[in-house]
Amino acid sequence: MSKTLIDRFEDFIILNSGSKIYPEEIEEFYTKVAPIKEMCVFTVIEMNGAKKSKVLWAVIQPDLDEFRKFAVVNLHLAIKERFDQIAPSLPVHKRLKGFTITLTELPHIVFGKLDRYAIKEVYEPRIRAGIEGALPVLGELTASDQRLIESATGIKILKCLKEISGVKKPIILEDSLELDLAIDSLGRIELASSLQLAFRVEIKDEAISRAFSVKDLILGITDALREAKSISPEEDQGAPLVPGYWKKHLQVLPKDEHLGALEFSNGFFAWSLRFVIIAINYLIFKLFFRVKAEGAENVPKEGAYILYPNHTSDLDGPAIAACLPRRPHFQLFYFVFIPFFFRPFIKSPFLRNLVKMIRLIPFDYSTHFLESLRSAYLVLQMRKGLCFFPEGLRSVTGKVGNFKKGFGVIAKESKAKLVPVAIEGAYEAWASTAKYPKCYPIRVRFGKPLLPEDLEREGLAMGAKDSYAAICVAARKALIELKAQS
Repeated sequence: MSKTLIDRFEDFIILNSGSKIYPEEIEEFYTKVAPIKEMCVFTVIEMNGAKKSKVLWAVIQPDLDEFRKFAVVNLHLAIKERFDQIAPSLPVHKRLKGFTITLTELPHIVFGKLDRYAIKEVYEPRIRAGIEGALPVLGELTASDQRLIESATGIKILKCLKEISGVKKPIILEDSLELDLAIDSLGRIELASSLQLAFRVEIKDEAISRAFSVKDLILGITDALREAKSISPEEDQGAPLVPGYWKKHLQVLPKDEHLGALEFSNGFFAWSLRFVIIAINYLIFKLFFRVKAEGAENVPKEGAYILYPNHTSDLDGPAIAACLPRRPHFQLFYFVFIPFFFRPFIKSPFLRNLVKMIRLIPFDYSTHFLESLRSAYLVLQMRKGLCFFPEGLRSVTGKVGNFKKGFGVIAKESKAKLVPVAIEGAYEAWASTAKYPKCYPIRVRFGKPLLPEDLEREGLAMGAKDSYAAICVAARKALIELKAQS
């Protein structure tokens, strides 16, 4: 038997270190913690142009039905969050360097097993090139797909998608709203308004929140319009978002569930609980992390302001709390991410009240995101402080990642002062890939307050496409510069 045939039947991978990896073992480990239909692990060579490099990567076909149950639409963030939680349980050499999501069925061999060689051949060049999303379509569209994309409804939806996403390439039915068109949770809110303007009818959230691909969206909207008997062949002049769109939406009070979770009073019990938690937190960080604060006088003593730190560790929020002056301590709310599939603060009355007392505004990227933004906006309108992690999830590299658009929206519409916060040492003390924290000195540096209108001008001059993106770009630059100071 030839060496080529022998190699094709080998069921293990040899890394550059000489370690032997069994892909099925890695796949079984990761698929236990996230809704994944199938997963293929293999090595990718020469990532980022590094010759002779070999990293462990996965191509994932998510279980869309499971994601729909929880109204989760940000697939990459949801899976990454789960993987980051479980990765510390694996030896370093068995951890994935990254993964690619595909909505396409993975190829199989005749025995029902994954055709690993075909998958590697198709996806490895795309991974090295940083391409994620739909594969090139081979052949012509089916008759039904052709009718779908040429229908009056399909044409209007494609027009709205072009406007919201800003993509220049032709949009195809197989495109993922998230991966190909970069339409995130905020983008879906904007898309819903754009579609309602286009069809002049209120469209149920489910038609948009349950769509993962362009085809899903067109079918969902078509069914929703058919139920409403609102399908019309006439063309609209367009469906632009009206000026002041986000201002109008943020000024709406949060729903009772979210409004009731905000604690604005300084009652004795709530004040005492916060005092005790702050004192314990301060002692822990002084004793175990030798935390030091710089520029704490830059934190405004009154009025609306947003602290925006870099995010590399679960220790970031508590480290800031250990360094704040007393008065801002009792005026500060924290905008904190929670897991997609677990919302204990809603289910448990004790945890719900604890969240309220210590002034947390929990959010996720799929459900209730707009309500959480409204809660944050209300906090700022009440002239309180807000701690907002604009990167969203923790950085796995220690570097400052791109800022989410929601940060720019809140900053511009609230007109609150923005205070960059550079946290050093938290990544070394407890990185997202580490199972347990370790004693390591942490330093928290507060920068000078910045005005959103100044950042907006700077960001637009840097080439940002709109006001919200401009604030994000310029604010990120200010944070990186603050972090670089010795």
